[in-house]
Amino acid sequence: MGAWYLLGWTVEWTRGIPFPLPPAVFERFWHFLQGELLYQSPVWEHFWMSLKRWGVGYGIALVLGFGLGVLCGRVSWLYGAGMQVGGVLQLMPGLAWIPFAMLLFGIGEKATVFMIVITAFGPVFVHTASSVRQFPQHHLQMARMLNLSRMRTLGMVVLPALAPSLLLGMRMGLAVGWRVLIAAEMVVGSSVGLGSAIIQSRWSLDFEAAFIAIGLICVVGIVSEKYLFGYVERLLHVRMGSAGI
Repeated sequence: MGAWYLLGWTVEWTRGIPFPLPPAVFERFWHFLQGELLYQSPVWEHFWMSLKRWGVGYGIALVLGFGLGVLCGRVSWLYGAGMQVGGVLQLMPGLAWIPFAMLLFGIGEKATVFMIVITAFGPVFVHTASSVRQFPQHHLQMARMLNLSRMRTLGMVVLPALAPSLLLGMRMGLAVGWRVLIAAEMVVGSSVGLGSAIIQSRWSLDFEAAFIAIGLICVVGIVSEKYLFGYVERLLHVRMGSAGI
């Protein structure tokens, strides 16, 4: 908080322009919570619409990434080509997909979801394919020797071995998907969403609204990264430790 005040006072002193300080931003946020509209829509509607697009796009990316990753990991002649495609997708900046999104879907919801899918897919696919490809086959042989059923083999042998790499791919896909969502809402999205609120605040010079939207974006990132995936990682470490993996 102190750094925020220091930055604001420095900008006002050096540039001679007002800088939104915490009291004004929090007071404005309280007004939004009380019903004041943020560009013709409640602030919670901007928030939930962004989460909805993110969830839909990320869910599609997970299904495609896991499915194609397992296929390429198990089929040798597909692995090389698939990993090259996945590597290229990871190197492509999210904003570079804007022309493709506009050509395929125009402006709106579908274009935004497409950009999330195409950017989140790469990390999920690459980590899934590589982990399946490198899975130690002697683990399966040991499971057969112990007469484990397919479900027990999957739950006790396969998933614990693949989980760290799969979780890393999911984490990376979630992060890049969230970042490109905000950029997509600014360019190809509809009039409702956190990214849309930020770009509209630019034209109206409503920097308090922009700070509020940025704050909500940070909250989502912190919760998903520190608490959601942090909890899953701790649970995984405990499970692997108890299993002696």
